[in-house]
Amino acid sequence: MPGSSAEQFFDKSFPLANNLIMKVSSAPENEAQLFRLIETAMLRGFDTQAPLKQIHLPLERFPSVDSKFWHVPIEDCGPAPVLRLFFEPAAEAHP
Repeated sequence: MPGSSAEQFFDKSFPLANNLIMKVSSAPENEAQLFRLIETAMLRGFDTQAPLKQIHLPLERFPSVDSKFWHVPIEDCGPAPVLRLFFEPAAEAHP
């Protein structure tokens, strides 16, 4: 997924309870694209002081994804081809 596409996704992130969630309605085609997207999400989270804190993805499609590698918990969202990235917003964003 090109960087500009990832930027468009991040711009559409929205608040949910005490989190920000970015939902990608179609998970990447392969693990290389998935890892690039997660890496971009992690870096963007650090840049905006809203670190990536949880990932939901279809584990059946990406069986070798290991949450220890990313230091972010990964949960299975089931067969739906969706990817959800949860961020913890900066403290000043929610008084």
